[in-house]
Amino acid sequence: MRVRLLDATVECLVEYGYAGTTSPRVAERAGVTRGAQSHHFGSKADLVVAAVSHLAQRRSEAALQEMGRIDAGSDPIGAVLDHLRELHQGPLFIATVELWVAGRTDPVLAAEM
Repeated sequence: MRVRLLDATVECLVEYGYAGTTSPRVAERAGVTRGAQSHHFGSKADLVVAAVSHLAQRRSEAALQEMGRIDAGSDPIGAVLDHLRELHQGPLFIATVELWVAGRTDPVLAAEM
């Protein structure tokens, strides 16, 4: 259930931004009751802080998976640059940027980021 909530948090960050990511919206997206959500995460701050670690893990896994696909071939530098470009696109990167920007005015989130 925690992973569903964390994945739903990342999805909400991408779709609604940090300000639009609310605990009820995350619970609904995850398909759990608000009570079940608050059992695992007492506040939006708790949920988002946990999502930071979850997001970092997902981004690391995606990066490692892509690195395994890089073929040194005739242009290894080009392959790595293509890989880095791909890492800085898509929903995981969008969610990360949302958290970086929100952390500018939220000291708890800033410390986690």
